[in-house]
Amino acid sequence: MVKKNVQSDILKKYKIEESAFLGKGMEAEVYLYENDKVLKIYNPKATLTKLQLLKQFYESIKPHGISFKLPHIEQIIEESGRIITIEKRIEGKNIQKALSQYDDERLNAFLKNYLSVILQIQSIQFDPKFEGYKLLNDYDLPPSQQKDWNYFLKQYLINKQDEVKDYLSKDVLNYQNKFDRLIRILSSEYTGDNFLIHGDFYPGNLLVSEDGKINGVIDFGLMTMYGDYLFDVALSWVLFDMYDKLGDNVLNRYLDLIITALGEETRSTLYLYVLFYSIYSANFFSETCSDGHYNWSVRQLNNETFWKGLE
Repeated sequence: MVKKNVQSDILKKYKIEESAFLGKGMEAEVYLYENDKVLKIYNPKATLTKLQLLKQFYESIKPHGISFKLPHIEQIIEESGRIITIEKRIEGKNIQKALSQYDDERLNAFLKNYLSVILQIQSIQFDPKFEGYKLLNDYDLPPSQQKDWNYFLKQYLINKQDEVKDYLSKDVLNYQNKFDRLIRILSSEYTGDNFLIHGDFYPGNLLVSEDGKINGVIDFGLMTMYGDYLFDVALSWVLFDMYDKLGDNVLNRYLDLIITALGEETRSTLYLYVLFYSIYSANFFSETCSDGHYNWSVRQLNNETFWKGLE
């Protein structure tokens, strides 16, 4: 009840009607504000430091040569114990629910556009670079101790193990052996290049025009990193239809599209990143691992195709 009153007071102060509601993400509710802006009301866990880092990151981006728009935070304000942001509005609507209405031809066209956009993200330049490999450092791992991309992922996995091991050990077949295998793989030196990684690229974080064109990519932050662009490609695949509302065939079609574009040799790396993310995100939405996302993580970790496909 307190939450609702605080939210209502904020909307009243900024002369925003409840009908101006545009959507809700994991961290904030979004409302149309003054036609060309949006106002986001963040949940109580959001911190001023985090939002300031995100604002600085958006301002560091040089979006040359990409076909879509990126967020821009104009103001960060503390209101009634909550943090709000006022941001430039990007035209378009959330496409996720509409995808189930697409016929095969339209869906195939969207998948090609979807892959094109995720591949463009790696071309985005930003200056200055954030320290280390992750924009928002969860475990205070000093940048000086982040030897390379693989080492960074390994250290994050080791830290996460303390939080999720007791749960995953009960639900994932041979969990400790699987965890140890990932650690061994990530103990090898990373020799590739580093690129910007959105980290949460899926239809819910896209703004799409009426004709299906992707106009904007939003909600950088939680998993925004600087490393192997295939991490983003992998998540764009497994997050496309997490709860099988479109059927397994859609994920298979998109994976085939990825492999055709990037080569069969990328498959094992895609599987590696899916398995990493399944452990790392297992408790994102429930500290006690008792929600649908945790169950999704367990399914991925019990998928023997992924484990057999690792190098």
